[in-house]
Amino acid sequence: MKRESVKFTSILASDLHTHNKDENGVRHPIKLENSNKLLDNIKRHLPHKNSFVFIANDPNTFEQNDTSAEIRFKSFAMSGFKFKEMVVLDNRNAKDAKSIIENASIIILMGGKIIRQMKFFKQIKLKKLLKNYKGLIIGLSAGTMNQCKHVLNFPEELADLGQPLVTKGMGFFDEYIIPHCDGKTYLYEYERIKVLEDYALPFSFKHDILAIPDGSYILFNRGVYKMHGDCYLLRKGEVYKKL
Repeated sequence: MKRESVKFTSILASDLHTHNKDENGVRHPIKLENSNKLLDNIKRHLPHKNSFVFIANDPNTFEQNDTSAEIRFKSFAMSGFKFKEMVVLDNRNAKDAKSIIENASIIILMGGKIIRQMKFFKQIKLKKLLKNYKGLIIGLSAGTMNQCKHVLNFPEELADLGQPLVTKGMGFFDEYIIPHCDGKTYLYEYERIKVLEDYALPFSFKHDILAIPDGSYILFNRGVYKMHGDCYLLRKGEVYKKL
């Protein structure tokens, strides 16, 4: 997997399991687990504890962004990570993106809609801002996919069917990545759409795809990548476990 010349460390993940849901569907933060050495790697690659930055997927849903960010902030605090400040980056402070990124110790790129997220990334010139960033980036789902050169923008609901299947990401990594996928099923399938069977496997005849289940991740550091947990390669319509 090739990597553009960057100075940051990146954890490419599907999910961090930062919360549980109660019987009413309300999310409650929990401590991070050290499964697949996640905590160890966060501690090892965290340069300092100045600022924890949460970059929203939809820059205009302020209340939702605050709620989602607060869960992550509390989960990290419960896990022993104390930062001087926590920042939600969306359209309320987009004009300050440069100084926010420069001061960041850790940046979470949230999941959500691929195209909507990249539109916001372009708005704040995130790719340029990350060129000299030396901290830690954690991509979650779409936030992982949009770090790559090209993104397989498969539909998750019928409203997505008119969108292009392949879009451009920030270009830091060459691979196509699918999150929430164990090589057999895609975790979130809506309204009769079969992501693996109808989109991923047929596309794998053109390009290899890496599938990352929840709980697994790929760590990039100093030009070297390492898979933590189970990851799968989709190639020519077949599924192979990556070792």
